[in-house]
Parts: sequence; C-alpha cells; structure tokens
Amino acid sequence: MRTGFLGLGAMGAPMARNLHKAGLLVGVWNRSAEKSSVLASELGCQNATHPADLATLCDVLVLCVSADADVLEVVSAIAPAVRPDTIVIDCSTVSADTARRAGALLATRGAAFLDCPVSGGVEGAQKGTLAIMCGGDDSVFERARPVLEAMGKTVRLFGAQGAGQATKATNQIMCAGIIRAVGEAMAFARAQHLPLERVVETLGQGAGSSWYFVNRAPNMIRGSFPAGFRVRLHEKDLRICHDMAAASGVSLPVVEDMLREYAELIRRGHGDEDISAVFRLKQELFENAAFQNPPLPEIFALLQGVRTIAMVGLSADRSRPSHGVARSLQRYGYRVIPVTPSAKEILGERCVPALDRLAEVLGPGESVDLVNVFRRPEHVAAIVDDCIRLRMPALWLQDGVIDEHAARRARNAGLFTVMDRCVFRDRAAMP
Repeated sequence: MRTGFLGLGAMGAPMARNLHKAGLLVGVWNRSAEKSSVLASELGCQNATHPADLATLCDVLVLCVSADADVLEVVSAIAPAVRPDTIVIDCSTVSADTARRAGALLATRGAAFLDCPVSGGVEGAQKGTLAIMCGGDDSVFERARPVLEAMGKTVRLFGAQGAGQATKATNQIMCAGIIRAVGEAMAFARAQHLPLERVVETLGQGAGSSWYFVNRAPNMIRGSFPAGFRVRLHEKDLRICHDMAAASGVSLPVVEDMLREYAELIRRGHGDEDISAVFRLKQELFENAAFQNPPLPEIFALLQGVRTIAMVGLSADRSRPSHGVARSLQRYGYRVIPVTPSAKEILGERCVPALDRLAEVLGPGESVDLVNVFRRPEHVAAIVDDCIRLRMPALWLQDGVIDEHAARRARNAGLFTVMDRCVFRDRAAMP
C-alpha cells in the first residue's frame, strides 16, 4: 500500500520512519519544508511541496498534526486531489466532532477516513509500539491494518468515526491524573529526604506504578523536563476533554485542576517542556509552606532533653492508638501526664482536665517539657494558643492538623512545634 505521511513533528517523523522500514512509505510532507526535505533525503522518498501532491501518489495518507484547525486545513488541501477509495488516517489528537467533519468532507470525494489518535509518547513512536485507537468503518479499518500495525503494537477499532478520538480523550484524562499523582508523590518523597532513585526503582515494581512513574519520575529527580509530551499539547487535549464533558453537562475535577496547573506552567514559560514539569508546582507546595518541621537533629536534641510530657487527648481505652503511644513513652522513661476531663487516672498517672491545671500534679521543681496532642483538627489551634499563653517549650502534634495562622503564631512565639501529620488549610485567608 503506497503511503504518504503529512506532519513530521516529534511523533510524526519516527512514525514515518517505521512506515519506511515496512516498505510502505512513498513520500512525506510538512508545513515547514526543511523538515520534509531532510527526512525525504534520509529515507529516499518523495518530498511533496503540497499535501495534494501526495494525494495523487498514494493509496493511504497518514496525518499527524497539532490541532483541530490543522487537521481540517490539511484534509481540505488533499480533498480535491484524493482518489476514490483512498484511506486517510488521522493520528492527530482532536475532537470527535472534528474527526466526523473531516470524514464527511472526504466522503464527498469517495475517500475513506479513520480517526486513529495514538498514545505511547515519542518513545513509542520511535519503537513502533504505539497504542492506536481507531474510529471508522470496519472494512476500512481492516484494509488499513498493515499501515497501522507498522506504527503501533496495539491497534483497536472502537466504533464509528469519532470513537477513536473519544477513546484518546479518555486516555488523556487518565494521563492527567497519573502525571499529577506522580508529581505529588515525588515532591512528597523529596520533602521526606528519601533516596529518590531507590524510590523509583522500588515503587516502579509496586501496585502504584505506571509508565509515567517509571519513565518520567527520573525527569523530576534531575529537575530537567525534555519534551516528550509537551505541556501545551496536553493542555490542548484536555481542553477537548473539557468541551466533550461539558456537552454532557459535566465538569471533571482532574481535568479542571490540571488545566489550571498547565496554564500556570505555560505562563511561566514551561509550555514546551514535558508534562512531568508539573513537578515544579508540586515541589513548591513544600518549599513555600508556612510551616516546616524543624531539622531532624533539632528534633532529636529536643527529645533527648524531655523528661515530662503532657498528653492531650489520651484515651483510657487500651485499644486506642494514644494509649499505645503513652505506654511506649513510659517504657522509654518519660513521665506522661494525661490531660483529659474524661478520666481520673490513666496508666498510673493522675489526670488533669486542662493544660492550665498541670501544676496540680507536678512535683517540686518539675516542669512540662513537651505537650503531645491527640485531638481533632478543630481543637488544635486552641491548644497552640494555650501552649503559647502558658509558655510551654514544645508541642508535638501526634495526630491532627494545624492551620497556617496557628502555625505562624507558634513560630512567632518560639514554640518548638513538630507535626507527624501536616495538612494546611486557609491559605486563601493568609495576608
């Protein structure tokens, strides 16, 4: 089958090379003539100066361009010259409506159309292992199979024209969620001071792994994001997903959140980087947080000097996590004073109903070195204020969260604060 290829970008050029390897490629065309000239010279095929030139030579034409308007422009250019029974395969990512419009235009000339967007990135295009999602007539799909299988490893028909693009939109939503999750996970791992290469090597074999994690997390480690799937192209695809969902009266949170983040990356000049550049924004969540746990050496130094701990929210129920923590602290030689109005004594220690009643149970010259908290988030800010008012030296949030206003008050008062669980709220209310 004599095949021509139109659109020689990061994906199109290697796809054309694979058609050449299969002995199918007759010629190439690209909007910027230099690219097509260089590739035609390399492969020894025709260098078309106009899309219609290929239409007169070929049984199959493959398109791989950037946007809906580009597809319709190229299809309009080849339509007057295309021969009856020619198959036009569009591997671009566009809307399902655009695919149907292109198919209708070619049908007036007796040509067939398949929308066949691809997934697998530049690597898949180079290796000929793309997943190709097709929409169109079953008999046309079977005729085009040799061309499709020269470019991809997984080739499937999903229905009539437009079904391929709808499937690709589904894929792009998945990609958005996965790359966003990978970015957040790697930023988290970095903030935990983990050995990141080992994280990728190990978790890449686990249940949470994905192609994006294995192949793009290394970009995040290096802080370098060479173009594989560009931010601005995925942003374009997600706008298609947004519009298709909106036609059903639905807003998809993953799509909307990712569009906002891509808009910020593009605003900063990162639109031509790989989508793994979303890590830039995730890393900033940790770098710009109003509260940071003190360095580990300072935490260890604190714990070495602690003798007496007031535990707020300690349960008398031996099955509760707070009870287990208190027993462990006692085994390590700490004195634990329960601060709770619900019991008189826990673990051999007399309880006090509030922090300002600690003097009732402290011995001569004894003071509280650390307040340990097991309380719900809505109570934490008040406990922070109590610690500041009573001039407690240190606060350990064993379980619970702190809003940024309370974190700022603790820092300004010199209250040494450590959080095992750290979730920030009320950023919008910060001055």
